[in-house]
Amino acid sequence: MKADMNTAVERYYDTTLDLYEELWGEHVHHGFWDEGERPGADGADRHEATDRLVRELVAYAAVPPGAHVLDVGCGIGGPALYLAGPLGCSVVGVTLSAQQAARAGEKAREAGLGDRAEFHQLDALSTGFPDESFDVIWAVESLMHIEDRVAFFAEARRLLRPGGRLAIATWSVRDGALDADEQNLVDLILKHQVMPSFSSLEEHERLAAAAGFAEVASVDWSRAVANSWDPEFALVKKPEHGRATMVELARERGADVLGFFYAGPLMKKGFDTGVMTYGAVRAVKPAEAAASPQTLAEVVETLQTVLDQDDAWSVGITAATTLDGDLELESVELAAVSRALQARYGDRVDLVGHVSGLGVDEIIAFTVGDVAAFVAAHRDGAGPGQAATEARRDASAQRATVGDEPE
Repeated sequence: MKADMNTAVERYYDTTLDLYEELWGEHVHHGFWDEGERPGADGADRHEATDRLVRELVAYAAVPPGAHVLDVGCGIGGPALYLAGPLGCSVVGVTLSAQQAARAGEKAREAGLGDRAEFHQLDALSTGFPDESFDVIWAVESLMHIEDRVAFFAEARRLLRPGGRLAIATWSVRDGALDADEQNLVDLILKHQVMPSFSSLEEHERLAAAAGFAEVASVDWSRAVANSWDPEFALVKKPEHGRATMVELARERGADVLGFFYAGPLMKKGFDTGVMTYGAVRAVKPAEAAASPQTLAEVVETLQTVLDQDDAWSVGITAATTLDGDLELESVELAAVSRALQARYGDRVDLVGHVSGLGVDEIIAFTVGDVAAFVAAHRDGAGPGQAATEARRDASAQRATVGDEPE
């Protein structure tokens, strides 16, 4: 089912790329207006409104300047070029559409941002990027196309560094049960926009929290974006020559292209009735807690064994001991330590893979305590609360040592 949906999404955006670019320009997403504001006729300020939505999400999710960003469902690169340009980020965009990826790359080169923005045709749930590769996961109007949203939030957490931020803007649906007419409207929108389902903003929050994110919040922007579908100025209109032109487009590009023209009245009705909503979701991957003294002692023991040192050597090793400056660890020794840790704790404790993703300054500052924290977070069975669990277990052991009764 996932492969079928991915193929349908790819085909839809490959065949409508030029139509969306004509409609929204740099950005293939909704615009953002102040409540009560009336946009100019024929979408005169639509491009400014789509620019503004990007700025609003940057502000709401507190995306930091210079961050390394994964843009999930990057479209033709509009938001990515803002992040890479004024915000100074380095951006990797992924999309199911080969034509979108190619067009985004072309636009990046034209803007002189080819060194800070790259685009690939990839499934966002299986990019192959290493753990903790990004400071920000950015997803503007792409989650509606992802069927397994539980997997999305789990993958986002895997790819984010500790303290990394999740920034989402998405079509959504009113929380709670819908009546038959409301459900029929939603089903028509899903059909014509090649989407498997909608989640409510509240459901997005629940999924993010269940995946282990902290500081989870959402904001309803439905009224701010609803103007995007107003027929008085929206550019989603039937072609100039009516039905004959639409039939010709369908013959040239396939029947899926007609969903582009059906979108307007359906979405307008959805917003007018309150069935369709739209909003932003933000969350933070918790910073890893310090590993327990027990794990730190085990890491020191592993270092002692691999480096063939005696017990007196290990006495001087603390959490603040650096691998580079204090231990002068060579790459071959680091590889041997990594293999020993994997043998002890499981394949996810790939220390070499983790260190290779760090900057030079981070490698120089990397300590034995950092190794222990990495082990605690990635050992077999480790989950979001593993380090905290270890700390509690260690505290219990200490209480037992001095004769305290467990609580």
